[in-house]
Amino acid sequence: MQFHALEKLMFLEDGYRREFVLQGIPMLLLQEEGQVHLIRNQCPHRGQAFTTADVSNGRIRCPGHGWSFELASGECRLPGPGPCLTRYELDSQGNQIGVWLPD
Repeated sequence: MQFHALEKLMFLEDGYRREFVLQGIPMLLLQEEGQVHLIRNQCPHRGQAFTTADVSNGRIRCPGHGWSFELASGECRLPGPGPCLTRYELDSQGNQIGVWLPD
């Protein structure tokens, strides 16, 4: 496993969003309501990027077709049960937040 530093902790605040591509996977780091999340930057419904998605009440809403997902669990909420959002567990190393990925 290899640690990939994404951002310095001091730069995180509500409304923060930044795109990354790690190992060919598009990812989105965001902070909402004091919680930091790293998700795959593709809606599991049709692959639309979440870069400009609405985020509120712990949910992210796909700008393409309006599907809504819980950021904490990845569960699809609207239109109902559906494919889950891919989430990645974050870790901090010193003053950096990042993710561990296989080599």
